Amino acid sequence: MTSVSTLGQSVDQISRLLRQQSSFENLSTQLATGKKIQQFSELGTDLLRTKRARADINSLQQYSDNITNSNRRIKLMSDSIELLSSQVGEIVGGLRATVQGGDAPDFETMQKLASDVYDFALDLINTMDGDRFLFAGSDSRIKPIEDKGIFDSFLGGFVPDEADITNSPLQSSGFIGDWGSGFISTEEFIQTYSNVNDHVLGYSDALASGTTGKVSVRVDDNSDFDYTVLGNDQAMKDMVIALGVLKNMPPPEFAPGALNDPSATVISQDTPPFPSSEKQENFYAVLNDLTQRMAAASDGAEQHVLKLSLVQAQTDAIKEYHGFQINSFESLISEVEDADITEVSVQIQRLQTTIQASYSVTALAADLSLVNFL
Repeated sequence: MTSVSTLGQSVDQISRLLRQQSSFENLSTQLATGKKIQQFSELGTDLLRTKRARADINSLQQYSDNITNSNRRIKLMSDSIELLSSQVGEIVGGLRATVQGGDAPDFETMQKLASDVYDFALDLINTMDGDRFLFAGSDSRIKPIEDKGIFDSFLGGFVPDEADITNSPLQSSGFIGDWGSGFISTEEFIQTYSNVNDHVLGYSDALASGTTGKVSVRVDDNSDFDYTVLGNDQAMKDMVIALGVLKNMPPPEFAPGALNDPSATVISQDTPPFPSSEKQENFYAVLNDLTQRMAAASDGAEQHVLKLSLVQAQTDAIKEYHGFQINSFESLISEVEDADITEVSVQIQRLQTTIQASYSVTALAADLSLVNFL
C-alpha cells in the first residue's frame, strides 16, 4: 500500500519561512541603523577600503582640530598685541603733541597713564589660553614675566627736598636716583636702561636664557606653521622698558642740571627760564628717547600681528581643504556601508507579502490530512 506524507514538504516550508524571517530581521535592522552591516567582518573585500578611509578621516580631523586650537590662540595673541600697541600709541601721540606744541606735558597725568599701561602690558604678556601662556614659547606652563618688582627696584626714584634743593634728596635710589643726583650723565642713563637685561625686567629664566623653543601647529603629515611671539621680543621688551622708565622718572624741574641762579635754594626762586635750560635738555633727551622707543616698538608689534594673520589665513585654507577630503572619505564609507533606506523599505514590504503567502501555504498544507478529507 502506498502512503502519502507531507513531512518533507512541511520541513522545506519551515526552512523557507526561517530564511525569510532572517531576511526580514536583517532588513529591519538596516532600516533602523541605516547601515548594510553591523560588523566590519561582514564587509568582505571592502573592509580594507573603509578602514583606510576611517584612519584618514581621523588623521585629517586631528589636523583640523590642531588648526582650530592654534587659530583661537593666534586670535588671542593678535588681540593682545593690537590692544597693547594701541595703548602705547595713545601715550606716544600725547607726548608728541605737547612737545611739538612747545608745551611741557602734564607729566603727572602722563605718568599715571604710563603706570596703568605698564601693568596692563605685563598682564597682556602673561595672556593665557587655558593653562598655556601664549607668549612663553614652548615653555607654555611658565609665566613669561614673573616679577615686575625687580625692574622697579633697578630704576629706583629721585625726590629732592623741595624746601631746600641744596639738601640731600628725600629719595635717591637706583639708576634714576643716580641720574637725578648727577652721578651719571643723561647719555649714561639712557644707555643703562636701553641695555637692561631680561632678568632685571622680570622675565622667566626660560625666556631670559633663550632656551624656550618655538610654537607651531602641525597641519598635515609634512607641514608645520610657526606662530611664535615671545614676551621678550624686542618690540614687547622696549614697550616694557619705556613705560617703566616713564612712570618712574622725575619731572622736568627735578631732572639733573645746574640752577640758573646758584644761590637759589628752591626751584621757584630760580631765575628764568624755569626749569633751567640744562634741566629741560636732560629731561627732553630722555623723554624723546622714550617716545621714539615706544613708537618703534608699536610698529614692531604690528609686524607680529601681520605675521599671525598670515599664519591664520594659510591654516584656515588648509583646514577647508581637509574638510573637502573628509567629505570625500565619508562618501566612500557611505557608499560601502550605508543602506539605501528607500530600497530597504520596498524590500521589506515585498518580503512581508511573501512571508504572509508562505504562512498561508503552510497553513493549507497542514490541513491536508485524511481526517479532514473524510
